[in-house]
Amino acid sequence: MTTAGGAHDRFRLGLVGHGRWASTYFLPGSRWVSDVDVVAVCGRDAGRASVFAQEHGIPSAYGSIERMLEAERLDGVIIASPPHEHEAAVRAVARHRVAVLCEKPLALDGDGARRIRDLLSDRPGMTGFTLRWHPLFRTLVRAVRGGEVGRVRHVRIRYLQSSGATTARPWGWHFDAATEPLGVVSDLGPHAIDLVRWIVGDVREVTAFARTTIPFRADAEGGAARAVTNIDDADVQVTAASGVTASLTLSRVAPDTGAPGSITVEVHGETGWIRASSVDEDVLIGDASGTRRRPVPVTSILDGAGDEIRDFVDSARGAPPAESPTIEDGLRAQLVIEAIARSLEAGAASVVS
Repeated sequence: MTTAGGAHDRFRLGLVGHGRWASTYFLPGSRWVSDVDVVAVCGRDAGRASVFAQEHGIPSAYGSIERMLEAERLDGVIIASPPHEHEAAVRAVARHRVAVLCEKPLALDGDGARRIRDLLSDRPGMTGFTLRWHPLFRTLVRAVRGGEVGRVRHVRIRYLQSSGATTARPWGWHFDAATEPLGVVSDLGPHAIDLVRWIVGDVREVTAFARTTIPFRADAEGGAARAVTNIDDADVQVTAASGVTASLTLSRVAPDTGAPGSITVEVHGETGWIRASSVDEDVLIGDASGTRRRPVPVTSILDGAGDEIRDFVDSARGAPPAESPTIEDGLRAQLVIEAIARSLEAGAASVVS
């Protein structure tokens, strides 16, 4: 167990949203940190929030974030609702002195992300780029920063999921441009973009190619065919401000990669290369002398949840760890996504503004 504060200094945490990510990632992570109590959950549907609370042993449930904030004495909230609901949640939180961990993407567009950044400028805040806490990718980044591959020349990231690989998955908000504008780019893209920024710094320019592989899906309720209005497959070429290039492949229609998906990161430098994949237990490092393995015991892509919550608590208490992604990092990723949208529309490279 990890203790983030004193034995008598309990951290009272509220959850905004009660979907799969809240139950499989944030709740287990919160319970791994010994002085955190998840005391409340809220959602648009009070009945579902109540069922979620009963199933997971959470004392209180509410039908709105406003009611939760008024009724509970909270030290922090985790916003794990769909992205199109983030800004409204942040506006409610801004009226209370509460630290915020907001899931990615921060908002639907750059303007929304800027407003969120400004609303949270007076308090501790983090963006939920969960891969920064994954042991494999932390090991990779530390090796790169330690000079084990020399000066970085190129980064390649593949983030593949099979969650939408067949028409068996019904239409939902993930397939609607009104609630997830660029589909897989809005969903998985922020993680890949943040990894690039974490490794080589800010992004200067992007060129994107994308497609909708499955154009129609059955409505979950009535069964009628509904059009998929966003993207499920994309490739993005990136140039960082430093001149380093990167290649991103993003897909929600890749067979046999599972729901959390398969994430592979390769970094090529002047003297060698390094590779980490969420489906392996070793980081591979290669150079002219051969290839060696660095064991990193992991069980799933969800590893690191407890460290993320611990860092959030430390940030809320005024001691933010250096590697933790800030709300500003969330905004920077959103601006790259906007540049990707412009590139797709123009069929040409787009500068990140």
